[in-house]
Amino acid sequence: MDRRLLVVTDLDATLLDEAYRYDDARPALAALRRGGHALVLASSKTLAEMQALATDLDLTAPIIAENGGVIAWPAPDGWRVDTPGVARSALLDVAHAWRSAHGARFEGFADWTDAQVAERTGLTVQAAALARDRHATEPIAWDDTDAHFHAFEDALAVEGIRAVRGGRFVHLMGAADKAWGLRAVRAHHRRAQPDTAWTVVALGDSPNDAGMLSAADIAVVIPNPRHDTPLTVRAPRVIHADAPGPAGWNTAILTLLDEALDG
Repeated sequence: MDRRLLVVTDLDATLLDEAYRYDDARPALAALRRGGHALVLASSKTLAEMQALATDLDLTAPIIAENGGVIAWPAPDGWRVDTPGVARSALLDVAHAWRSAHGARFEGFADWTDAQVAERTGLTVQAAALARDRHATEPIAWDDTDAHFHAFEDALAVEGIRAVRGGRFVHLMGAADKAWGLRAVRAHHRRAQPDTAWTVVALGDSPNDAGMLSAADIAVVIPNPRHDTPLTVRAPRVIHADAPGPAGWNTAILTLLDEALDG
């Protein structure tokens, strides 16, 4: 059988550096393209935010967006978007109804204009517009008590919705995650190219990548100096990259491609 890599990668602090560039990964990206391997982007970013990068990289593979809440499949007229978890409209209906009923103090991207999101996040207004174009998640700023938050969590859980605390926002989302997205993309490639033996390689740097990395055949942990605790990953093979960001990404992928050629 034809043997190829199916590379599923996180973006920030993994394929992209702090300036959101991937220059240090260009040699490995070119080698993947030459060898006919597949590259899938997987991020907490929205599809609208990720499409420009996918176009810049000339990718034709699916995109895993909003931490797995969205999978976009290439289609003749652009993208076919699936929301395997809970749709954002349903998230908002439940969350806003609870807010009204209990007088909870929180606001989110759906409550703010592009300019307000830009002010709160440091994004440009244009980038904020892309960040607000959501299908399956909702970032909110919680301004209430912990007790009220736990009651809010419990009410959401009944509807299959999670409230996950992040660095700046609480993220409302369904059960789908990056690991779910990886499995869906792997199944898609196996159906589309049954004569190809795909080795799934996942790369990431943060705790929300751990499930995706554990679901791969080969997990590449990208070091991040900002994280005090190393990721716990249970993939069949785990590689720790030798440098943060796209430089470590580049070395790890080139090493794996060399191994594939030798094999």
